[in-house]
Amino acid sequence: LGRFSFWGEYITGSTFPRVKESPMKFRVQLVVCTAEGQAETSYEVAELEKDYQQIEQLGLTLAEAKHLLKQLQQHLVEQQAAAFVLRRSQCPACGLPFQIKERTTRTVHTLFGTLTLPSPRFFHCRCQTSQATTFRPLPALLTASTTPELLFIETKWASLLSYGLTTRVLKDFLPVDETLNATTVQNHTLAVAQRCEEELGEELVVSADKCPKDGSLSSRLEEPIAVGLDGGYVRDWEQKQCHFEVIVGKSVPANQPAKCFGFVQTYDAKPTRRLGALLQSQGVQDTQPLTFLSDGGETVRNLPGQLHPQATHLIDWFHLTMRVTVLGQYLKGLIRLNREVGEVIQKTLESVKWLLWHGKVDKALARLRDLDQRINHFADSYLRFPQLKNAVQ
Repeated sequence: LGRFSFWGEYITGSTFPRVKESPMKFRVQLVVCTAEGQAETSYEVAELEKDYQQIEQLGLTLAEAKHLLKQLQQHLVEQQAAAFVLRRSQCPACGLPFQIKERTTRTVHTLFGTLTLPSPRFFHCRCQTSQATTFRPLPALLTASTTPELLFIETKWASLLSYGLTTRVLKDFLPVDETLNATTVQNHTLAVAQRCEEELGEELVVSADKCPKDGSLSSRLEEPIAVGLDGGYVRDWEQKQCHFEVIVGKSVPANQPAKCFGFVQTYDAKPTRRLGALLQSQGVQDTQPLTFLSDGGETVRNLPGQLHPQATHLIDWFHLTMRVTVLGQYLKGLIRLNREVGEVIQKTLESVKWLLWHGKVDKALARLRDLDQRINHFADSYLRFPQLKNAVQ
């Protein structure tokens, strides 16, 4: 029937032979090199066997990736910690190695697993006097039991999700410790928040004498900055009948990334420091054009007053029409008391709305001042006059 060439061998037949499909084997190694780039030590990180007949067999699975990361992290951190301890294991004065009193371990929680590292305890050298007779070098490196990167990821996700969901997300995608729970994430988040509070310091006020010199960030930043502010009331978790006001904001420079901030008005003793710190971090000067966008509420309107009294304050049309609508409801009561005077005041309010829509702010304010005088006619006869007066002003 003819001859077929197959891998250098001649066979006879009408079909190709069936080749046994065995899994592919992969070996992942970590090689530690010297400063000159020469291989010094190698470690077996993982060994995998992978089939390749179906799409779900391609590449690493999530479990394999998590295991690989954890093993790699273990070897990397062990080498780094060992090098740190080794450089501090001999006397800097006489050069003799310190005697070991005991061999202990230290646990550290990282983004890619919880690691247990050797932490030997040494005697101090006799050539020098010391208050303590023994010491451990490793605590100088491991200043905390949790690495900053893990704290950052926990805090970032905890600001977006609940503590419980944050724990589930981290466990799903990262080889974190299985004992990680919502309480731990909450404690870490609150600790990070407290540290941020301490770094914020006292009240910050942007003034001319604090402007950076020429060539710095703020001297080069000439584009205007828009700052959006908004507030909302949230029900107190412990006292269900009480609410507290949360104010959030976002600063959007023309040539820099936007930054956000937030605080609780009744809790923070110095709320303007947050806005001041945010603007200062973006290099804002007192002479720089600054526009605040808000709903016109008293709290958010007064917030930036101490920092930038000359800034432009804008209220969006939605909240503006809400205020006009509230005034219109009050005016219905005036029309019932005195139809002729009430209709004149109502037309004045309609003209105010038209002027504001067409950007004639000065004329609109003049009409509002006139309206404020006209409603005094109802000071004694209208029961809701105080609310009306406050709404107009």
